[in-house]
Amino acid sequence: MIRFIQMLSQLTYWTAQLAIISTLVVVTGEVISRYVFNSPTQTSLEITEYLIVTVGFLPLAMIHKVGGHVSVDLVLEVMTPRWKKLCHMISTIITSTFSFLVFSFGLLITLHAFNAGTNSSSLMAFPMWIAYLPIPLGFFALGCQSLLDLFDSNKQGANI
Repeated sequence: MIRFIQMLSQLTYWTAQLAIISTLVVVTGEVISRYVFNSPTQTSLEITEYLIVTVGFLPLAMIHKVGGHVSVDLVLEVMTPRWKKLCHMISTIITSTFSFLVFSFGLLITLHAFNAGTNSSSLMAFPMWIAYLPIPLGFFALGCQSLLDLFDSNKQGANI
């Protein structure tokens, strides 16, 4: 299970990196199309919007793993190791609970869009379930990674 969570975090992170590169390619292609060939596309904005959603949500687990999320540690600096561990555990429990809640609601919305066959109202008629999918995937990976972090800190802090 630990290996699955690590692979999930890494896979979502790599997919977000691929989405960044794809965004650069789409925007560059649009600039060339518009200003060199004087023939702008109709779809680059929509594709870029979906890629930005992917970049925003998929790397959440890896960011959590490396401690990259915003945190306030002013009070933690004066706490004893036991209180620090307790605060870390509480924070991680809140993170995992929130993550799995967003995952469940995001999954329901994604499944609804899939079952209803919802498409975007643009010329692309892009399936909306694909556009929604990064949200539950990113939060599922974050929830799993935070649970792994919680159990990992319990093993490490057992001798405090």
